[in-house]
Amino acid sequence: MTKPLHASARIDQQRAMDRRGLLRAFGAVFAAAPLAKLIGCAPSGMTSDAGGDAALDAIVTGDSAVSGWITGGTARITGAYADPFTAPGGTACSLICQTTIGPCHTTSPMREDVSNGIDGLPVLLSLRVLDERCQPIANSIVEIWHTNYKGIYSGMINTMCNSAAEDRAAEYFRGYVRTDANGVAKFKTCYPGWYRGRAVHIHVRVMSGEYMAADSAAASVITQVLFTDELVRQVFNDVALYRAFGQPDTLLTTDNVVGAIADKTPYVLDISQASDGVMLASKTLIVRGAGSTSTLCSAGSMGMMG
Repeated sequence: MTKPLHASARIDQQRAMDRRGLLRAFGAVFAAAPLAKLIGCAPSGMTSDAGGDAALDAIVTGDSAVSGWITGGTARITGAYADPFTAPGGTACSLICQTTIGPCHTTSPMREDVSNGIDGLPVLLSLRVLDERCQPIANSIVEIWHTNYKGIYSGMINTMCNSAAEDRAAEYFRGYVRTDANGVAKFKTCYPGWYRGRAVHIHVRVMSGEYMAADSAAASVITQVLFTDELVRQVFNDVALYRAFGQPDTLLTTDNVVGAIADKTPYVLDISQASDGVMLASKTLIVRGAGSTSTLCSAGSMGMMG
């Protein structure tokens, strides 16, 4: 059983501050770039939140209204959770736009639980992949990567993403799975941390055929999914593990990727809270199917952003 949450100490690790400063510097170069408007797929007969805080503000009026978020990592994801995709895909589906792959991508292992046992607010992330006819695309590869709760990426990647040996040797919060017959890919992960110049986000890449790790590998789409500003404030205010890092410095409206887009709906995750405190996050992604001749739109600069 879930209760809907619609739409939705400072950092003292020097390595995090160094990387965040670098990312902010790069982000500032691209912040002024115009962004193409994203149009997502809304299920037939349903309306969607535009990604702002107004709807959530009307529901959540204080700390006591958002109680029960837990930590302890993906080991806490043990329940039988509701299917977020009970509605059909609709009849008019438009492609989600491409974003930069960024400097923090590297090879992902095939796995559903991407946490490596790292602590955090447990998130069951469900992503549904449909084509332009609103039909599910089975057996697609869906790859995700994001930071730990400290705002640090894993892997032997650009040093602006991490600098400590233990982070560079790790592979936490990276992984890929294949979609099922309904086009759904599920991951067990944890709520990401933040770094300067970016709203809290998760990178997503959808591919067909075999997994190819190279940044330049052919993909149906490379994009990102994010959280409402209100939910971000709640997590970094109410959850002790995250509170120690302070409030993020970037909102959806000032983000280097989606900041200039009027309708942020295609990027913003749908969120609910399970009765056990697990965050249930979901999104439908519309990508090019086999034989598609559609031109993939681009969102923001395709340069080096986190």
